[in-house]
Amino acid sequence: MSGPAACRVSPRSGTNPETGAPYTDIQGTELDQNNWLRSWSNDLYLWYNEIVDRDPGLYTTPAYFDLLKTTQTVPSGSPKDRFHFTYLTSDWVTLIQSGTEAGYGAVWSVVAGQPPRRIVVAYTHPGTPATAVNVQRGEEVTVIDGVNVVNVNTQAGIDTFVAGLFPEQPLENHTFTLRNPQNGTQRTITMRSEQVTIDPVQNVSTVSTATGPVGYIQFNDHLPSAEQQLIDAFASLAAQNVTDLVLDLRYNGGGLLAIASEVAYMIAGS
Repeated sequence: MSGPAACRVSPRSGTNPETGAPYTDIQGTELDQNNWLRSWSNDLYLWYNEIVDRDPGLYTTPAYFDLLKTTQTVPSGSPKDRFHFTYLTSDWVTLIQSGTEAGYGAVWSVVAGQPPRRIVVAYTHPGTPATAVNVQRGEEVTVIDGVNVVNVNTQAGIDTFVAGLFPEQPLENHTFTLRNPQNGTQRTITMRSEQVTIDPVQNVSTVSTATGPVGYIQFNDHLPSAEQQLIDAFASLAAQNVTDLVLDLRYNGGGLLAIASEVAYMIAGS
């Protein structure tokens, strides 16, 4: 995936062609895949003119994909493109079909990706390992499995803390030291990953203003499971005569265009 023009890409004529009716795919090569990725990036990637054009015949497909993005940063020093990643098809299918993924139920925000790093808790999903140990929005991650997240610069150390942040499977145990940003106190917790149910629509509420109530919806994922939650959220706000809305997409990495269309006409009408 690569954002903001993010989508799941899976060229069928690659190394795993589909055969049998109605498919007529033929076996492809790694160069075919790389050329396809290069064309797709030049056509649809937002910062296409900031990609360094490299010979697609010199790289494996995973390595080449990692290079097909801008290297520019924003004023804070964070990468301009924070959404460039790959996702196992099996994990993606599980997420889309059931709304679950391996994790703790804590969603991390990488405020600064280079030393001194700053990784904080953006929000948590209810009824998960994170809420069981009272992980709070805004807490800063300082140590994971003995690795100082803030300053580590070795590849082994980086691999260790990334594996802790984003467990690949359920039943993984990882230890975190979290810092309270308000008083500076730190605490150490251990979380075991599990198959977490994603809660895509959260914190539906209203704020009273001089011109009437303003609605608020935190919308985190364009998943099929969000559909009924969105219907309920908008019905609730409409019943409270809300005419102004804050739709919070800060932590939304995208998803299904059908859900995006539904959100648009729930707000703007048909």
